[in-house]
Amino acid sequence: MSIVIIEFYDSGVRISDGETILSDSASCALIEPNNTILVGKKAELQTHLRPRESSTHFWGKLSGNSDTKHVISNAEIAYRHLEYIWYSGNFSEQDAILVTPITLDKHDLGLLLGICKKLSINVVGIVCNAALAMQHPANNCKAVYLDLLLQQFAITEIIQNEAGISLKQPSRILNYGLQHFVKNCAKIIAKKFIAETRFDPLHSASDEQQFFDKLPLWLSTLSEKDSIKCKLTADEKNFFIHISNEYLQTANRILFDDIASHLNVLFHNNDNIAIFCSYACKQVFGLQEFLTSLPGCAIIQLDEVSLAEQAMHCADEIIIGEQVHYVNALSWKNNARPVSLEFSSGKLSNLSNIPTHILISGHAYSLQQDIFIADSDDDAVPRIMLEKTNDSLCKISTNSLSVEIQVFNNQSVILNQCQVETISAVKIGDILRVKNCEKDYPFIKVVNHEA
Repeated sequence: MSIVIIEFYDSGVRISDGETILSDSASCALIEPNNTILVGKKAELQTHLRPRESSTHFWGKLSGNSDTKHVISNAEIAYRHLEYIWYSGNFSEQDAILVTPITLDKHDLGLLLGICKKLSINVVGIVCNAALAMQHPANNCKAVYLDLLLQQFAITEIIQNEAGISLKQPSRILNYGLQHFVKNCAKIIAKKFIAETRFDPLHSASDEQQFFDKLPLWLSTLSEKDSIKCKLTADEKNFFIHISNEYLQTANRILFDDIASHLNVLFHNNDNIAIFCSYACKQVFGLQEFLTSLPGCAIIQLDEVSLAEQAMHCADEIIIGEQVHYVNALSWKNNARPVSLEFSSGKLSNLSNIPTHILISGHAYSLQQDIFIADSDDDAVPRIMLEKTNDSLCKISTNSLSVEIQVFNNQSVILNQCQVETISAVKIGDILRVKNCEKDYPFIKVVNHEA
């Protein structure tokens, strides 16, 4: 009997033959008043029109009840969703290997097997998706799999040796996911619509549904262009704004920085890190560019069929006898030769030298957002501003990779006793002195809000 791969990626389910996607459905369900469950595209198109009846989290929380106003279990919704996918694709004559996220515990896996049994799906093996990410050894580096779920971000270290790979437990589970990233982008675009057109795209359910229907295309297009024109229609009126790539880069900057921080803690003092990214990571605007910029890292972006292809390739290890086993370690195949990866220059551990605050007259000013320094006659203490003015001396900007001082109009700005000509990078312990101020102002790092 032939085999298909059923991949549960939290925000949806894919069925593949290892080469092409045979069926794909987002995890959206609509609970009707009579407790019937609508799934598929029809349900997806009503998630913002009927939010209290809509459920999107059932695959990630199988053991709980739905977060709708109806008392119905997530397992029952998941059953209806998988039933819709399985039978609409006519897979009933095929065996199945399940690919699951690392966030599912034993109880969830038991519920999943129960759902499959109820649907007469003959499951022959279960494998963790992180075990399928690395198909070839990569010399002289550490490896990690980033799995983006709806409400969580899983960072799983992959241990490689001469025999094969295994997963280091536990993974780091961050409490934000795809919905948080998309919501941040939506907020910043909606804010621009309100500011420039006085139209609030999130004011009514129908406007919100239209907005989120168009948002994925906007984000996808903008990732390839410097700017795009966004259009919404309400009451037979058209509303337009222009969004720049640079403007939207700020939407998830804090979350991106947090990911870098966790990677730094996990792989402190390692020179090279191979980062395998789940297909869902492509849905986050700016994430791949950010990860690519991390020092000492090489990014391997997996496509839709990467995990299914590897699962089919390793079917002989995943299918062991008549009992179903959960697999989280795999051997290298005979043709698995080491691959050469291109790592960015530097080391991720250098991020630990980046300051978070500047200390001026006993007050620590956060560098999480750009600040401007201007001259002041008040006790020779410089003025701190969030916007540039005519008397601004310099700008201090930061991201997870660096802190930089940019000087305006050849003003007198001294860093470590040397005058800054245009732009200089800053690290912890560096001392700043500005025009007409006799005191020194150090750059410091504040950990857990304690100086």
